[in-house]
Amino acid sequence: MRSRSKSNLSIILILLALLVTMPILSACGGEPAPAPAPAPAPAPAESEFDIVKDSVAAYLADKAGNMNASDLHMRIAEDDAPYIVSLRKPEDFAKGHIPGAINIGFGDLATLPENEEILVYCYTGQSASFGAPVLGVLGYDVTNLLHGMSSWSTDPAIYVSRFNPETNQGDNEFETTANTAETYGLPELDNTASDDPVEIVKAAAATVSPKYITADDLKMKIAEGEDMTILSVRSAEHYAAGHIPGAINIGLGDLANNLDKLNSDAPIYAYCYTGHSAAQATALLQMLGYDAYSVKFGMCSWTSDPAANAGKCFSADAAQGYETEK
Repeated sequence: MRSRSKSNLSIILILLALLVTMPILSACGGEPAPAPAPAPAPAPAESEFDIVKDSVAAYLADKAGNMNASDLHMRIAEDDAPYIVSLRKPEDFAKGHIPGAINIGFGDLATLPENEEILVYCYTGQSASFGAPVLGVLGYDVTNLLHGMSSWSTDPAIYVSRFNPETNQGDNEFETTANTAETYGLPELDNTASDDPVEIVKAAAATVSPKYITADDLKMKIAEGEDMTILSVRSAEHYAAGHIPGAINIGLGDLANNLDKLNSDAPIYAYCYTGHSAAQATALLQMLGYDAYSVKFGMCSWTSDPAANAGKCFSADAAQGYETEK
């Protein structure tokens, strides 16, 4: 009897052991254990284009303005002048420049002191308007001198070059019917091997150079049917009153949100009233990889009709005749 009891006890213990080990056996050799959840894929690195576009959009939200000559003259008199930077040729700077100004080349903009309020100027205000957004996307506090040295001096030996309606203004046809923009893909940028956003923006800014097209040359390209985009950055009201044939309209402040309306595989010819805003747009588009040019003197070079040019053209009567230094 005792032997049978021991035998029954042994069987019970074996069964209990089997019950305990079944989950382990199932995990090891029976049903497969649940696979661990996959690790989340790393977020794709932001492209150079997207990084530069973000910087362009941030700049446009607080873009550089234009200071007129009388306000600059007053600030100099009050010993409250900004850091004045001439982008003119050294030989023209030597003939006469705004008091206190330094002279640098366009390619040296990024070497300016970062803790200064900077005012840039050139001959007519257009080349300096290329420079303002270059400095702006790099974080500088920058303003452009409206109409440049043309507004400061009445001495032709000093201002050297200015808008002249007799030689720089045409009477070309314009249209009032709006043109519909097509939709295009966006450019790709490959300016640097760095993945540092600061270095990527610096590399994009370094690609900018003042590039222009005259109204006469643009008229010829229109007649020849060149594949291009003509971009008005004027107000919707003034675009409706008269624009260069074939032009689409995107306000400067809306540029970053409408890049898909611009063909990255063909030249872009941007214009405004006198060339200042279009130069800013052109510089920003160059940073983004577009082949962009500013129409020299803007709509004021296309037509003398104030209904179309909005009466904003530079007049020699507005030049101040302020003192210069050598």
